[in-house]
Amino acid sequence: MQNYNKADQQLHLLAQFIAKTNRAFVPTKQDDSHTNMAFDSLSNRVVGRWIDSPKGSIMLSLNLLTLDFEWLDASYNVLQTTPSVCKTILEIQEELSKELQKLGLNSEAFLEKLHYEIPEYPFAKEVIQSIGLEGLNDWLYFRKLANDTCDIALKLVNKEDDIRIWPHHFDTGIYAIADNKVGIGFGLAMRDSMTNAPYFYISEYTSGKTIDYSDVPDLQFGRWEIGENWKGAVLLLSDIDKENEANAKSSIFKFLEETVGWYQKQ
Repeated sequence: MQNYNKADQQLHLLAQFIAKTNRAFVPTKQDDSHTNMAFDSLSNRVVGRWIDSPKGSIMLSLNLLTLDFEWLDASYNVLQTTPSVCKTILEIQEELSKELQKLGLNSEAFLEKLHYEIPEYPFAKEVIQSIGLEGLNDWLYFRKLANDTCDIALKLVNKEDDIRIWPHHFDTGIYAIADNKVGIGFGLAMRDSMTNAPYFYISEYTSGKTIDYSDVPDLQFGRWEIGENWKGAVLLLSDIDKENEANAKSSIFKFLEETVGWYQKQ
């Protein structure tokens, strides 16, 4: 997981430019979802949201194979490219600011500091390096797996919604209200202090219900994490059969089936 975690951190840092672009030019939403992005597994890009410009609808994306920032038009044609490799974060920001002006957009709001903090990664002040092939392939694999299983989670609760990456914690996730009014949050999170490993998670969120976790069922895959600040279940990536995609999806589906089924009974 070391190479995956390193790729996760580097992409988390770079993706903040997409969040800043979204914040500057996408209409504000109360839940901050206007700043989020998505992983497009067909083009191997992290993509932002569509914004209006003198050139029509455009979107900032990060090409994961080259680490180039690419402005896309409505037909997904590349309008402008800003490489990030061998540049510092400040140099990338300066170049993106100039590109915004070329596109006829005011870069003042883009240059403002974000309204949240991300970890101070030790490489953040160094020049950006290419991501190693193993780490990149693992990232592409697990984030596509996250997209696929988020889609399954939505089907389990009979809902339709976007599958997005939230820039603050950089998790691929969904939130849906189940038929019994329980709000289910599911997704793939970065390594953090709770598990010290990347993991799939599921929890109940903001439904107004009081969930009693004193009698949770044993899980075939994953485990419950019942703490003061967060209550839910987790399935570590290290406990998933990466070499067999069918087995990986089967274990995540079982994790979802057991946990969603329990939440729906509450």
